[in-house]
Amino acid sequence: MSDTYEAMIREVFSELGSFSKLANGFRLQSPHGQSCAVYFSGNAPGNAVEIGLSPKALAPLLGRSEAELFAWIAGQAARTGRERVVSGQRGSFPGLALGGAKELRAFLEAWQEFAHPQPSTAILERTRVEKAAEDAGFDLTPTQDGCWLVFGSTAFAQRLAVQALGGDTYRVGFSEPGWGTKVAHDCGFEVEEGQGPWPATVASVPGYEALHMLIQRSGRLAHLLAGEAAAEFAGAMATLPSATETERLTVQRVGQDVFRRALIDYWQGRCAVTGLDAVPLLRASHIKPWADCASDAERLDVFNGLLLAPHLDALFDGGWISFDDEGRVLVCDALSAEQRALLGLLSTWRLSEITDAHRAYLAWHRREVLRSGAGTK
Repeated sequence: MSDTYEAMIREVFSELGSFSKLANGFRLQSPHGQSCAVYFSGNAPGNAVEIGLSPKALAPLLGRSEAELFAWIAGQAARTGRERVVSGQRGSFPGLALGGAKELRAFLEAWQEFAHPQPSTAILERTRVEKAAEDAGFDLTPTQDGCWLVFGSTAFAQRLAVQALGGDTYRVGFSEPGWGTKVAHDCGFEVEEGQGPWPATVASVPGYEALHMLIQRSGRLAHLLAGEAAAEFAGAMATLPSATETERLTVQRVGQDVFRRALIDYWQGRCAVTGLDAVPLLRASHIKPWADCASDAERLDVFNGLLLAPHLDALFDGGWISFDDEGRVLVCDALSAEQRALLGLLSTWRLSEITDAHRAYLAWHRREVLRSGAGTK
């Protein structure tokens, strides 16, 4: 079988240099150095083929940057999810492992598309990514930064970068780590931390549909973090009088409605503690109450709120519970063990996610709202 695999690879990699046999595979040598090493034996269990690729040698051959090659190889490795042997010189190049003929054919097809993209395909690819970004609110003309296509907006400061890795796989970079982490979490991806203009990245997004979802969530969250709720409330207030107490209550109800919609969006329609997704039952609970806020921006800040199931909202609003800086529940000692049981109060409750912006408001809640004698339970 290894002879068949060797023939398949050599046919596709013919431009990568001269062939030399190894005891357990072969290598290709280009004018810029060894371009690849292929192994058919001595591999990790379950791996029929292990391939190492040298971005330094391949970059001038393909007209691509080394960073672009590193990212593409990492994306291909993530698709198979296989570990490979790294020992001595073996494994000094980034690479990937393949389990059999099906995975090898898919990889070689992706390589041909990456190494020799068709102009019409590249144009179509860029067009549909740009359309997804525009629909998400990235209304500035996209720019090219090396291998990244970069999107920005007049409505918010965050920038999003997308790189096509070939084989319908993408890499996405975020200009703000907190924003990128939240987007990745909401869409079910792991985020990688880094430096430079993209301190948070999702290394491999499989398919355009997943990319579209990620871009849409990026835009929605960026609008929320830019104070979309406060701007909406300001527009509504312009048409509402506020001279009498009744009129002031009307204004507050409008603000609460705006705030609730923003929290439903931020928490994706789930209780921040239990995950309950019965949206009509959920309550938009201010951490720092409306009346104690210094400005409408603070009142409508999505970080000044938790979307909670009704019983949690009552406990939190009344100061019977709060949350520490790790999101763990704090319970007032005035509640007996029997009362806690009757309330269904669990010591394992914790916020599903928490940011530094939440922590600032929660510190105020613990100081001003939480009843005395509370501790982590």
